[in-house]
Amino acid sequence: MKVDKTINSFLLYLAVFSMLITGYYVNRIALSNNVAGEYVTQISLTGSRLSDKVYATVSKNSERKIADVYSTEYACVLYNISDSAMKNWKMLLTVPEGTIVESTQNAESIFYTDNSTLIISPEDYNVEIGSYEAIDFFVSLSTREEFNPGQIKFVGYQDYTKKHDYLGGVIIAAIFIWSIAFVGFLVTKYNLRSYYDKQQNSARIILQSMNTFISFIDAKDPYTRGHSKRVAMYAAEMGKRMGLSEDEVQNIYYAGLLHDAGKISIPDAVLNKPGKLTDEERRCIQDHTISGGNMLKQLSSIRGIRETALYHHERFDGNGYPEGLKGEAIPLYARIVGVADSYDAMSSNRVYRRHLNKDEIIEEIQKGSGTQFDPDIVKYMVDMINDGYVNVVKMETSDSDEDSKDFHLSESDIPGVYMGY
Repeated sequence: MKVDKTINSFLLYLAVFSMLITGYYVNRIALSNNVAGEYVTQISLTGSRLSDKVYATVSKNSERKIADVYSTEYACVLYNISDSAMKNWKMLLTVPEGTIVESTQNAESIFYTDNSTLIISPEDYNVEIGSYEAIDFFVSLSTREEFNPGQIKFVGYQDYTKKHDYLGGVIIAAIFIWSIAFVGFLVTKYNLRSYYDKQQNSARIILQSMNTFISFIDAKDPYTRGHSKRVAMYAAEMGKRMGLSEDEVQNIYYAGLLHDAGKISIPDAVLNKPGKLTDEERRCIQDHTISGGNMLKQLSSIRGIRETALYHHERFDGNGYPEGLKGEAIPLYARIVGVADSYDAMSSNRVYRRHLNKDEIIEEIQKGSGTQFDPDIVKYMVDMINDGYVNVVKMETSDSDEDSKDFHLSESDIPGVYMGY
């Protein structure tokens, strides 16, 4: 399931990237296909206006008078002060009658039909004037009178593809953000993988310790083989149904596995005695909670595991042992494991009695609700009995007992996997 989520996240990132790239190129195509708008204006050669997008200056480089003819070279500079490039421009200049074009540089010229309008057009290499750029060109004219042009008509086409492309900017910004997010996703997945590997290694170490403890416990009492695992599974399922977090469910599972760790301190003759126990023997049995708490004192990395071993025989009404804690003063894990432990004891054969049937067990558990057990937890145990969950657990643990002389846990028994998280 986690692999599927990773693949789905990766595919989602690719889908978003594909949409952004597609949007970018669609926008570029739309801009390139946009028809340029014609711009026509009369340019004053004496100074530009604030509203002008284009202005020009004309100055005389040289002027000679031969007989009655003036030969003048004009230096022209054309400025584009708009946000758009100007393409396919031309300028129309009204000249005196009889004017002759002697030469041009960086531009071409022709006369209009009336021979009084000179059309100046660009060469191939300067057909476009970029935004906030200028081009210069030279025109030499021969006129019968001194000529000082005052204005010129400009015709050009604004290239909208060179304007501020706001949508394109937004898309590029989105691609940049996507890149950061995707790199973050990859780094996070790598770190999570490293964390998961470390977590798995820690789980293996914990399981090795669990196997060692459970082997000791089972060796003490063959009648309770599989008891620790069943209690752990019942307790974890109750925690899950109560809405506890995954970490808490896993901790409850571990606490259930080691709740009877203190039994290894009980002499075999007392633990397996088929007859009635003496008061001293009963105290010896009860002291297994204190022994278990002391044994697990150093196992502080798993929250609640020591308290569960120490307090799982406390009663909700305060008449339990070893400290007589009452109500919610009893740690939650111990209250949950206490119910699971009692159910498994009633549903299993012991050296001193047979197991109870389903109805008898439900009756006993409900009778103990509010006195021996937390009533808020009892209902979950009863539901598990009625919906058959406990039978599934018994079948799984009985298979384990039949397949192996020594009962061991594997990684598949960790609630994070077993409980469906």
